[in-house]
This record gives sequence, structure tokens and C-alpha cells, in this order.
Amino acid sequence: MGDSEYVFYNPFDSMSFTYDRCFLCGQALEDSSTDEHVFPKWLLHKYNLWDKIIYLINRTELPYRLMKIPCCSTCNNEYLSSLENEIKNAVEQGYDEFIKLDELKIFQWIAKIFYGILFRELSLLVERKDPSLGQITTPEMLERYKTLYVFLQSVRMPVDFNGTNPWSIFIVRCHSYDDDRAFDYRDGITTQTFTIRVGEIGVIACLEDSGVQKEIFSDYFKQFEGIRLHPIQFNELSAKVTYKGYLKNRTPSYICILPSKNHEKLSVMTSPVQGLSNAPIFDDWDQRIYAKFLEHHWKNWGLSFDSIFVEPDLVVTFLKNDDGSVMAIDKNTNHFKGASNDLKIIDEKY
Repeated sequence: MGDSEYVFYNPFDSMSFTYDRCFLCGQALEDSSTDEHVFPKWLLHKYNLWDKIIYLINRTELPYRLMKIPCCSTCNNEYLSSLENEIKNAVEQGYDEFIKLDELKIFQWIAKIFYGILFRELSLLVERKDPSLGQITTPEMLERYKTLYVFLQSVRMPVDFNGTNPWSIFIVRCHSYDDDRAFDYRDGITTQTFTIRVGEIGVIACLEDSGVQKEIFSDYFKQFEGIRLHPIQFNELSAKVTYKGYLKNRTPSYICILPSKNHEKLSVMTSPVQGLSNAPIFDDWDQRIYAKFLEHHWKNWGLSFDSIFVEPDLVVTFLKNDDGSVMAIDKNTNHFKGASNDLKIIDEKY
């Protein structure tokens, strides 16, 4: 291993997020430069996303094909290409193969997309008609994600995560489709949550929660094993995890030991969130606020807040029946009534 391979790039030191350096390793881009698609080309082609629109923080519309970030040929063609091939092959073979993947690989793939979107937004203005308002995402805003960026370096160098993994990842089986319903994506910038559905594979992730949701709610997710979920059910689970991330009131602590000539791996030590203080890990669940999260996740299903939240403390669900069993919804059900008394209502809190 040459000396150059020990160089650890940290753009947060100088707050330098420019298109003249590789986003992953920091190499100056000249003849070796390429563009890395935030959402990989194989995904764009497979789910016909090339000309579809993604909405950014300020509701700016941008085609998926233009979601590109600067990358050197080594990072693009070696490290990221290898990662994409593993993910692509698993997705092609379906849920049963995908769940066999090393969770670190899934995390790396998710983290690259999440960070790539943030990086891309640096080049876009908050309001195109008024440039003085600045950019959507400033370098200062990005600083809160610098630990995530350290974790992302595991794509190009060996890493040891000591203790719990810094993330929580849940994978569920969903109905599969051969049309536009086959793909769904959304992220929670402030909660560092990420959800994506590709074919029959649904992934819900908290990117930097010290594994606390995975530890506490694994049993909750086990009840969905072996059951194909409808997209509206996947959206509901996404809303639960995202809102729970919003309620987390402790910031995980990490100690990172960077590679050197005497230590060839990136080492990350995770301090359990449970031991950081005596305060509750999560603030109290508020059904009214949760209903707002649901409204956002269900915006494509025609369900308004008034049809989701029922006074004094009830919320619509499509996950459970009265007896607690998982609700079965036909894959081709596309219309859901908007009147509260026509929907299943429970007061269960995640």
C-alpha cells in the first residue's frame, strides 16, 4: 500500500465542496475526472427514471439524470463501480438475495446517494430569481453530516466498526410491479433517514443513530417477515421510522481513528446512545405530529391530515387489523377513501 492510499480527505476542514475535486477522495480533477450519478445509471434505466423529476429541499425540480457529482476515475470505476455491481446483482435477484448482503454495503450505497444529493444541492440557488438568497444547502449546513462522510470513506478503505453499527437498517418485502409503481424514494434531511423501494425490496434506514432503532424495534419489524407489503404500507413504516428519528433527543458519539502507516484501517468506535445520559432516548410520541409525517408520506394517495388524524388521539393505519394481525392489501389497490370513518383507525404508537 503506497503512502498516497493513507491520505484521508476531509472537505469539512476547509469547507470546500467544489466540482474541481472528487467528492469521495478529494483528488484534483483533470483528465481523470468523471461524473458519478447520485442515483446509479443501472437504477435510472431499470426503473425508467432518466427523465423523471426529483424534488429538492426548496421544491426545485431536477431530472434524475442531472443528479451528478464530481468523481475521479479511480473512485468511480473501481470502488463505487464494485459497490454498485453488488447492489445491482442483489436487486436483480430479488428480496431473498438482497437480505444476504453485508449490511455495510447497503449502508455505503445509501450513504453515497444521501450525501450526493446534499452535495448536488450546493450548486443550486434557493430562489433562482433572487441569487442573493444563496444556495439550498450551504457548507455550514453540510457540516452536521461530516461524521456520515467519514463513514462513507469505508467505500475506498478498510473499516472496523467497534461496538454497535452506527446505522439502523430495516428491509421488508413489498409487492412488485412492472410500471411506475416499482420505485419509490424519499429522504429525511434533518432526521438523517432514507427510504427506498426497488421492485419487491423496501429499505428503511437511519443513517447515524448508533443502531438504536434497530435494537429497540427489531421485534416490531419481525411481524412483517414473509408478508408482501403494499406501497402505502411501506410508506407508513417509513413515516414511523422518520418520525421516531425526529424524536431522538440524544446525539450519538463516535471516535474515529484514521488510517496511517501503522494502522491500515479506518476504525470507528460507537458509544451506545443508551449510555449517554439518563434522559429518555426519544421524546414522547405525539399522534397529531405523527399524522403530519404520515400526510407527507401519503401525499400520493389522496389522504389529507383531516382524514388521517381523528380527535382526540387516533391515527389511520393500513398496517394492522383489529386483532393485531398484519393487514393484507391487494397489490393493485390504488384508491383509498378519504373519509376517516371508512378507514382503519388505531392508537398504536411505534
